[in-house]
Amino acid sequence: MRKAGNTLQVIKESFRYMEDRYDMHADNVEDIRNASSSFYDLIVNGFRFGYMQGMKAAMEKQQNPSIGSEQK
Repeated sequence: MRKAGNTLQVIKESFRYMEDRYDMHADNVEDIRNASSSFYDLIVNGFRFGYMQGMKAAMEKQQNPSIGSEQK
């Protein structure tokens, strides 16, 4: 698998492109923290949440190509 590049730069750039409805909010963070039994679990659960949010965004974009076409 290819490395994502500068990790912090990738995170910083996400603010320009990510729609609020797909972002992680405080209640999501609390749910993930409460459901995680270790630091490793926390990271994996956060990744899985983000992956599923991305899948949801991709499916919606496939059904309606105009979604997400505007930049913030």
